Amino acid sequence: MTPGAATSIPLIGDARAAWDRALALWGVHMHDAELRPGAGQGAPAWFTFPPSITVDTERVRELGGAGELESVFAHELGHHVLAPSTRIDALKIRHQLARALVASGAESVRDDDVALLSNLWTDLLVNTRVGLLQRRRDGEGAEPGIVRLGRALYRPSRESSSRLWWLYLRTYELLWNLPPGALATPDPPAAPPAATARARITEVPLEKIPERFREKEVALRAARREAERVAAELDGAITTHPVLDADLLAGIVRAFAADPVGGALRFGVLAAPYLVEERRSGGAAGVPGGACAADDAPATAGELGRVLGDPRLHGAIPDRAGRADDGTGRGQRLDVARTLELYAASDPDAVVAAWYRAQAAPWVRPVTQRIPARPASDLPGPLEKWESGDDLSDLDWAATLQAGADVVPGVTTRRRSWLDDDPEPQEGSVELDLYIDSSGSMARPRTGSPAVLAGMILALSVLRGGGRVRVTSFSGPGQVAGGDGFVRDPARVVGDLAEYFGGSTSFPLDLLQRRYAPLAPPRDGERRHLVVLSDDGLTSMFGDGNEPFAGVAAATRGKLTTGTLVVLAWARRIEPLAREAGYDTLYLERMDDAPRVCARLAEVLHG
Repeated sequence: MTPGAATSIPLIGDARAAWDRALALWGVHMHDAELRPGAGQGAPAWFTFPPSITVDTERVRELGGAGELESVFAHELGHHVLAPSTRIDALKIRHQLARALVASGAESVRDDDVALLSNLWTDLLVNTRVGLLQRRRDGEGAEPGIVRLGRALYRPSRESSSRLWWLYLRTYELLWNLPPGALATPDPPAAPPAATARARITEVPLEKIPERFREKEVALRAARREAERVAAELDGAITTHPVLDADLLAGIVRAFAADPVGGALRFGVLAAPYLVEERRSGGAAGVPGGACAADDAPATAGELGRVLGDPRLHGAIPDRAGRADDGTGRGQRLDVARTLELYAASDPDAVVAAWYRAQAAPWVRPVTQRIPARPASDLPGPLEKWESGDDLSDLDWAATLQAGADVVPGVTTRRRSWLDDDPEPQEGSVELDLYIDSSGSMARPRTGSPAVLAGMILALSVLRGGGRVRVTSFSGPGQVAGGDGFVRDPARVVGDLAEYFGGSTSFPLDLLQRRYAPLAPPRDGERRHLVVLSDDGLTSMFGDGNEPFAGVAAATRGKLTTGTLVVLAWARRIEPLAREAGYDTLYLERMDDAPRVCARLAEVLHG
């Protein structure tokens, strides 16, 4: 029978009573669960978002859980109440576990690996809470129904050779106060054999390679040997200690009982090495009985923004004992390529945009500019004598009456003097014209682009300060993207920055001329800013290969308040051309340089 083809049956009789008890156990209300015997999903029950619960009563009976239907319902309800509780938190948990897999040396972020770890972690939290609630309701002497259900469901997999599964079952024994051997075998399975040797590439003898390519071939082979050495070290670096890790894992479940997202990373640090170990040895890890999370809809652009914007997903990876390192270790965050792997079913452009926006977020600060100072109100000064003939409105009656009960003009009359004050400084929003090179010589946004990150930080900072931005992405002739107007829409700006052509490099001088030639130089109080992000190909901005427009950049500089070129560090031949045309030059090399460069740009724009 295909999944979803089974016919639903009414929730009545004992099933209704079990459902009501499960709802009362959690203290919640929810629409009825769907009973679908023979659904063929593999798992006895599963949940989806928006909140929905389905139970395959036939599969529950086959696994020996027919008498514990309340605990089956309570378990699925727990996924909606506690872990993950919402679809956004489910995505965040998956992201945390993907980070743990990468930090543990996983060669790729596989969806089934992330789903497996996510299911194990949320099940541990839910089943532990259900057991606690049932003990409180039924009394300490009675064995909770979830424990009886666990005995039935886990009995067939007791002899599994998976060390990850043994760790999982032993953790339940500790959490449910069961003796060793109640669910898992007393001793963990033996560690899997070392990974088989990786296939070696057949190398052509050097003498058969053209001489002009030999030097590069030698360097390539040296790099390949180094990669093989590192891979071999990684194979031997994975250490797992199931008995100790089960004790640590039980503590993590207790400590993060109400924080599934925060605890997911700690769980992953302990559990992911087992999964990586099994994958490298050729084993096929899995959950006996199937997983109960059936929500497989791809993350939308809005969801990606909410998930990747959570600072918990960017912190340091802790060690097995929970100590965080100095933040420089491997796997602190998922790079853009790994993030695309994790969200492979989502729109890749939306993933890239959300990733760069999340990376930029810690460095975004409101960027404003100085505008002409506003004359300040005069400061009240000392009292002076009011003489006959002075303006009557200047007479300060309160001070006059304090000087004497009799008002004698020129004797007891007083007026307030006023002192000049410095003008009040003013801050205004910025209008930024931003050009970004998306030619083939620039790093692709999907592999990590310092230029895109710097542009993201700068543009979002201008928007945060109330300004407007116009983004133009350019590559070869005719390859130009972006709008003609300045906008305040962050989504539009982020999307334009992440545009990539991958062609040749030719700065759109015709477009620059069309935009700035009709303008007069900035008047007093008017400021125009232009920033270009590029590399050596930016020589085309000064007429190289585009001679008919050779003077456009210099002419445009006269219409600007500031003009700054941000170029990759090796593009030093740009600076003399830029200086001659009146442009300043900043250098960018790595992703980590982007905040520093943007801080300097903020100073330039502020004036």
